[in-house]
Amino acid sequence: MVKTSVKEKRKRGERPSLPAYYRKFKEYGIPIIVLLLAYWGFKLRSVTSNYKTFLDPDTFFHYEMYRQAITEWIPRYFAYADPPAGIKAGGYLGLYTVQAVFYKITHAMFGTDVLGAFKLWPPFVGALTVIAVYLVGRKLHSNWAGLWAAAFMMFSYANFSKTYSGNNRGEGPFMMFFLFAVFFLLVYLDEREWNWKKILGAILFLINSVLYMAVWTGSTFGVSILLLFAGITTVVFFIFGMVDVLKRFVRGFFPLYGASLILGLVLSYTGFIGIRWFLVFALEGFIALSVLVAIMLYGERLGLNYSDKKHRFGMVAGIAILAALAFYGYFGRDLLKFMGAAYQSNPLYQTVAELAKTDWRTITAYYSVKTKDAIVFLLSAAGFVVVLLRFLRKLFKNDLTGHKEIFLVSYYLGSLYLLLMAVRFVFQASGAMLLLAGVAIGEAFLFVEGMKESLTTKALYAVLLILLFIPLPIIGAQYMGDIARSYSKGQGSVPSDWVDTLNWLKENSDPLDSATSWWDYGYWIESSLLSHRRSATDGGHAYDRRYIVADFFAHQGNESEQDFEAWELNYLIVWQQDIYKFNAISYLGGAITYGEYRNSPMFQVIYPQYIKYTNESGRTVVYINAGQYSYQPVMTINLAKGQVIPGRRDIPYVLYDFGSYGILAYEKIAFSNFVRLAFHIPYSYEPWDAQKLFSNFKPVYTKGSVSTYEFRPFAVYRVDEYDNGTWKTLYTSLGGGKLKPGEQRLRLWISAFGRDVKDATLLFEAYNGTELIKREVLAENLNIDHLNETPVEVSLVVPNATKYRFVLIQDGPVGVLDGPVYVDGKEAVPTYVLGEGQSGNLELTAAFRRGYDSVQLTLRASIVYYVAPNGKDIEKDSFYLEPHQDIIAYVPVKTLSVKAGDNPITARASVPEDVFDKYIEGLYREYGKDKVVIVRKRVEPIFIAKKEYVVWEG
Repeated sequence: MVKTSVKEKRKRGERPSLPAYYRKFKEYGIPIIVLLLAYWGFKLRSVTSNYKTFLDPDTFFHYEMYRQAITEWIPRYFAYADPPAGIKAGGYLGLYTVQAVFYKITHAMFGTDVLGAFKLWPPFVGALTVIAVYLVGRKLHSNWAGLWAAAFMMFSYANFSKTYSGNNRGEGPFMMFFLFAVFFLLVYLDEREWNWKKILGAILFLINSVLYMAVWTGSTFGVSILLLFAGITTVVFFIFGMVDVLKRFVRGFFPLYGASLILGLVLSYTGFIGIRWFLVFALEGFIALSVLVAIMLYGERLGLNYSDKKHRFGMVAGIAILAALAFYGYFGRDLLKFMGAAYQSNPLYQTVAELAKTDWRTITAYYSVKTKDAIVFLLSAAGFVVVLLRFLRKLFKNDLTGHKEIFLVSYYLGSLYLLLMAVRFVFQASGAMLLLAGVAIGEAFLFVEGMKESLTTKALYAVLLILLFIPLPIIGAQYMGDIARSYSKGQGSVPSDWVDTLNWLKENSDPLDSATSWWDYGYWIESSLLSHRRSATDGGHAYDRRYIVADFFAHQGNESEQDFEAWELNYLIVWQQDIYKFNAISYLGGAITYGEYRNSPMFQVIYPQYIKYTNESGRTVVYINAGQYSYQPVMTINLAKGQVIPGRRDIPYVLYDFGSYGILAYEKIAFSNFVRLAFHIPYSYEPWDAQKLFSNFKPVYTKGSVSTYEFRPFAVYRVDEYDNGTWKTLYTSLGGGKLKPGEQRLRLWISAFGRDVKDATLLFEAYNGTELIKREVLAENLNIDHLNETPVEVSLVVPNATKYRFVLIQDGPVGVLDGPVYVDGKEAVPTYVLGEGQSGNLELTAAFRRGYDSVQLTLRASIVYYVAPNGKDIEKDSFYLEPHQDIIAYVPVKTLSVKAGDNPITARASVPEDVFDKYIEGLYREYGKDKVVIVRKRVEPIFIAKKEYVVWEG
């Protein structure tokens, strides 16, 4: 009609009126502006595409899975995490399939390479999300609501934080597909009769619902919102007697939503969707809701009284109470665990910043136009009030479209719950927050359009509103552009010292080697863009090993020793910057209590001007000057002068004075392995402790603040020679020393790190260049208790040679898994291939550095647990834990010969019924059942062979 009117006026030589232009602007201009906003959002999110790698650590792992998906479509196995077994790919595998499809399309159309398409994907998702939120806003409220929601989505930091190039997590694609699913659901529901729009809406809803389920494990949120929407809608319509409206909603929504759940459940068996457990739960809840609806619609036939709101409400309340009791009876205490990973529900989660409770400071940081103004969040709250008022008005008018406001209420309240629960959900809540903020402004435009003034006056008011609000997206986009450009200057998340270290590791280690550091850097180690080596723990796998690494870092001496060879560890990487994470490390390692974790910094950097040396009565004393007060630490270790200066313990810290700066280290961790390895401090709290540490962890490469050590399970840290009736030290791991040619009587001090020497053979070898000129057995059936080491006395004749070695030969793990593990033809979890009392036919692929004639394939049962001497309440200040990693049993499976490289292996295996239960009962008896927490059980295929350990060479 508008087009016709304008044409007629033009034929008559008249100019179109302002209202006609205004209508055309709403019809065509707003969609064009939204496309421009989407493009602007794409450009903002693409600023960071110049990263050499990725800013977000998790993205390194997602990149590896995406690379697999390009050839496999659904990844199955990843060898580089959790060595020596690797991991069965799980979780949101559909994300990688979708990204692989995106690569195939962009490569075919634009020639985009693998890495280029991966970096392009997040900005593309961000741009489409801008369009999606406009479409949803338009359907649920108005064109204006959609426009302003899109404008907020374009620049919002809350949304930017997971959709900029180089952050390829699943949250962004989930929101995009979920919003499109909601839009097509609304298209479907809005059509009262079956036509092409309704059919197309239904099909596209099902497609997008499957996609949002597939790309993120947290897509349980989307399933829950739609289930909550269905529940609230049916209850409200029933209580208010809107039976015809209820029937229409049930006939439209229930079959389609049920179909999406069933389709998702079916696809979950392919691995494409990773929330099968929740889909089962949602389907059960949906069936229960369907039963409730049937009672609502047909209960009067059974004699139920639906005569007024009070009776209808009572019926719903009664059924709800019965359902809640049945629900709890069915799920029991597991009901409280559904969102367990989102809470700080164990010591590990307590230390993860993303799982911290959201405070107002976080909200203002993410939901502001510029700097902590919180305008977007406040507008969303105003929009929520608007929606409630609109709903109440529609409710009393018996308006069918009231379900739209119910959806907005459900979405907003669910998102607000997530937002307040943990920082990690700030992004996910942004969908509802920005949508409701758009509704708040959109309502102002609808108010103007509903005025009784002339169309021209209303159009002018609308223009004034546009001028009033347009600074918000402009200022926000400028501010976000500054943030994006700041990010882009970093050239990625991996510091240059780490890049050089990981490149060195790639060039100087075996492809089957593994390395570990604190878990934050595991994905860097595994990345094909960096070292491409196995890592014992990372951001998403082997959580149990975080406790063990923390125990090693936070302690010293025997207390710190763990069997790292069980992980087939080859290299340890230590970063000085982890002083800023050491509260978490110390707490998880059991060196400090929860109260100390929260209140006492483990390290404080001190500038030289605050360190004062004085002479008091002929004795050197060190003070830390802090304003008008001065404190003496427990002791000062002056590394430049090699002095150890006792203090009067005014503060529970040890001062390490490096000359150009000082570090105050909390007393409990001041002599920990981390301190000594990170800062190359050869100080021993106990005699020979540092010598032993630096023999088992041999420095091989240092770049800036990052140090790499080669791990040696067994190493000589001291050699004594017998000379004229006395023992004299000939060699130490820190001081060095050489063997003397001729007849020698030596005493070898071997540090066995976390593992005993058992039935070993000790050899002496001498070389001229690469030629072996002597090989002699010095001892057989050798045993050393790693907690109570005693020297090994040997006699030998040392020839003139260029190099000498002591070699220990004993049983040890060799090889790593290099492919999926199958049990009876089904893919199994490599770290738990069989449960207690189970048997099966194993099929696996193992890789070895060299061939072995006799290798024993074994199932190793191990357990990680911690003891809580002060009780299990992790919120008490006195809580602390003592981590343990115990190997319970080796179950022989098969003896075989292997070659260097990959070896396909089949075998029949079984696990005893009480392999864990009996051991755990022993732990309960030893420590008390109320003080033992089992973290993880493992049943892993490993390979045992006679292994040569070079314990000394020089």
